[in-house]
Amino acid sequence: MKKNTALFFAAILLITVFSGCASKVTDISIKEPDILQVRNICNLATLDCYYHNVAKSVKTAPSGITHLGEKDRTFWIEYTGVARLGIDMSKVEMKIHGTDIELNMPKATVLSITIDKQTLGEDSYIASPDGLNKNKITANDQTQAISTAQKDMEETVRENSSLLLSTQNRAKILIENYIHQLGEAAGIEYNIKWTFDNRQSAPQANEYQK
Repeated sequence: MKKNTALFFAAILLITVFSGCASKVTDISIKEPDILQVRNICNLATLDCYYHNVAKSVKTAPSGITHLGEKDRTFWIEYTGVARLGIDMSKVEMKIHGTDIELNMPKATVLSITIDKQTLGEDSYIASPDGLNKNKITANDQTQAISTAQKDMEETVRENSSLLLSTQNRAKILIENYIHQLGEAAGIEYNIKWTFDNRQSAPQANEYQK
């Protein structure tokens, strides 16, 4: 089955959760940054991209005498969803040598890409007219078209370097703020050295977002 997908972003919203990491550190008994807290900050610094997607596909008419009157049918499915960009916190590493801190963080990637199920109503589905003999578009045909559209959308987001860099910088700034605030509370001046690598995890399954 031949498939084609039209893609574009409808809107982009930045969602940052500062939680306790944005407030001043008050527990001066803690003298060293904690890797679990650093990873938690990475989990909080995420970028949500809201998109409008169109899955387009063609249901080819089968050949043979029993399929006389059938014709190829094109159908479109419109829907919206969210691609979440962020840092895989499980891959963040930290080494402390006195006041020198080495942080190794993977580059930002697509953590998940989900579909808003509520947008997949009857109004979201358009199909070309059928022939004299029915060439029915099945639920499986629609599922495959959406799956292909989601893969294309993921690739589109992955190729947007500005979005990925913005997410990475957000996590970096929040982690540095946490370490410097901790150092101020303990009377320690930390020197931070960053390294970044390309370790990436596959995004979560294209689940429907309720």
